Amino acid sequence: MEETKDKHHFDLGELFGIAWRRKWLLVFPTILGAIAAFAIGFVLTPVYETSTIVWVGSSMRISGDLQRLIGGDITALGRSRNRGEELRSLYNEITSSPFLQQLVDRMNLAKDPVIDRKAHNLASEWPHLTVEQIKANLLIEDLREKIRVEFSGSDQVRITTESRNPQKARDLAQNISEIFISEKKRQQMGEVMASQDFSYGQLEKYEKDLNDIVARKTEFEKEYMKVQIDDIVTSDENRRDIGSEIQSAKIEITDKEDEARLLLRKITAVPAAKIELNESEELRRLKQEVQTLLASVANLMLRYRWTAPEILNFKARLYSYMDQIEDENRRLVEIQFVSEDQVTRANLTQLFNTRAYLDMLYARQNNLELALANLNNKIGLMPEYQARLDQYNREIEAARDLRDRFREQQETAQISQAVVNETEYKIIQPAQIPLEPIFPQKTKLILMGLMSGMVLGGGLVLIRELMDTTFKRVEEVEEYLNLPVVGVIPNIETVKKARF
Repeated sequence: MEETKDKHHFDLGELFGIAWRRKWLLVFPTILGAIAAFAIGFVLTPVYETSTIVWVGSSMRISGDLQRLIGGDITALGRSRNRGEELRSLYNEITSSPFLQQLVDRMNLAKDPVIDRKAHNLASEWPHLTVEQIKANLLIEDLREKIRVEFSGSDQVRITTESRNPQKARDLAQNISEIFISEKKRQQMGEVMASQDFSYGQLEKYEKDLNDIVARKTEFEKEYMKVQIDDIVTSDENRRDIGSEIQSAKIEITDKEDEARLLLRKITAVPAAKIELNESEELRRLKQEVQTLLASVANLMLRYRWTAPEILNFKARLYSYMDQIEDENRRLVEIQFVSEDQVTRANLTQLFNTRAYLDMLYARQNNLELALANLNNKIGLMPEYQARLDQYNREIEAARDLRDRFREQQETAQISQAVVNETEYKIIQPAQIPLEPIFPQKTKLILMGLMSGMVLGGGLVLIRELMDTTFKRVEEVEEYLNLPVVGVIPNIETVKKARF
């Protein structure tokens, strides 16, 4: 048992001795591996990388009220809960065909002879595409592989590009960031300008309405003494019924306004600025009939009780007209929004019907309130002049309120335009020409060459040692001859040298 143990004993010193005897088998492959790796580092085409950082937030301190006024948080990019989804969306936008086609045109990348040769070689495989189309597809796919997008902060986006030419890598990053900023501003400015144009038109209309009402009020004040006033007596119960009707109209207005806002949020396929219905002659006629009918309620209330058949007939005619308006709205939506899906068309129909109903309710509430005020004035033996004057004042107030709302919207659009121009989407870190390539990394390559050479040398040493059949230990001689060794003469190199 002891002999077997000694026979298979592993001697570390012997292993180092073998390595020392075969040292050149280790040294030469290691040196050759390092030299080969060093040479490969010069043969491989280097790849350079650079990046630019775009600020997508606001450098202005804007209050929450102002942010809501201009339509939301202008620094919302990168603040959503799912930043991964937003980053993918941002990458898809930057690497979309329209963006990259602008990059190709701006840098004249289509003149690359390598891409041109590839396009001609692929022309036979894609006969339905022209060579120019194939070149465009190849360029866009190649650019997508060279562009990375990531967040560099809560309000910063890093756009990274790579190329075999350091100057081209810098130009790619700089140009794609400029295109991104330009497109973002163009999109937002388009929305702002559309809102501003709409506000200008509406402001002009309601300014004219206000001036007309003021002019009519002035004429009435001059002619009030010529107005014939008929006295009427109404009961408190009748006035309570009318007051209840007004309160009911107010509640319906609140509900319909909420419904209209909810429908607008549901309709995402159609831009808000385009949600307008081109009214037909029939629709305009029906609306005019409704307005005319509502305008007659004051005279009816002066002659009949609110529960009288004449009033009930008035209500029946009113809702009959509203049913016809809804049918006409439905028909017009099917014609004008035929490209939208069925759900969107249904929501649009409901939205236009809700708006028409709101217009009716506003007019109805206004006319009822005016008529009730007139009744109260009559009951209190007040002159009709005062009632009409109050009516004009209310109309002026309503017209002024509408005018002020659109004036505020116009100012909001101007603020939004200033915010977009001055605070959003700026390059805060321009792209620089990279000084060192990211591939190949020569230091790592040389280390890998050294390691590979050492492994190869170790393998050669092992093979050479296994093929060596000479005796290296006393035990091997004893085992081979089956005789004990009496003595050993050491090989002393210094003694041999001393003899000479």
